[in-house]
Amino acid sequence: MEDINKLNVLAIFAHPDDEVGAIGTLLNHIEEGDNVDILLLTRGENASSFSGTKEEIAKIREKQAKKIENELGLKYHFFDIPDSSVFPSIENAKKVANFIKKHQPDVIITWGQSVQIGVGHPDHRYTHSIVLDAISYARYRNEEDQYPPYRRRISLYTPFHADNVVLPSTWFVDVTKQYDKIMKFFDFYEGAYGVWAVRDYKISSMKLFGRLCDAEYAEAFTKHLWRKASKKLE
Repeated sequence: MEDINKLNVLAIFAHPDDEVGAIGTLLNHIEEGDNVDILLLTRGENASSFSGTKEEIAKIREKQAKKIENELGLKYHFFDIPDSSVFPSIENAKKVANFIKKHQPDVIITWGQSVQIGVGHPDHRYTHSIVLDAISYARYRNEEDQYPPYRRRISLYTPFHADNVVLPSTWFVDVTKQYDKIMKFFDFYEGAYGVWAVRDYKISSMKLFGRLCDAEYAEAFTKHLWRKASKKLE
């Protein structure tokens, strides 16, 4: 019998390691017994922090994701859109829509369209556009899709950044109990961020968000569409 209290959570990002902004929240959901899937539109083969051919770098990044999957319980899925070529086409949106139909998410976490540090990459902004279109396309029948239309309302969240302005739509999630696993996440992605001090930035931002919601460490999101089924993000 289906557990109506169990949520299907889908994180959609452009590259391996993009999920860093939501990793604690995703681990919270796993601990609660929810279904958590991560869809990466590319394999991150253009990462300048690695040496080798694009094929070799893609394999390195897939292996990193696989280790996280095995150790932390996240489920990774890759599309074959070339890195740095993510674009909001109908084809890409319908491909993501078919994935949404298959996994039937209650919650989607994806990139926003901020131009702040770290998310100015066109692949990040265009991922947001693709996901918005895909949510709409998922509601309709498509002869190319393997699955029926998915018309349930979806809660959509985008990671909030420490240099943004806190608004009523800002949603804080206590991730204190996931701190050790978040650090392990960075261990698995060792080398992916190059000279960028992403681990330090993550720790400082979690401390800041924690102060804003009376927690030791927290993540923050902008909520774009909300319903009670997403209460576990509180």
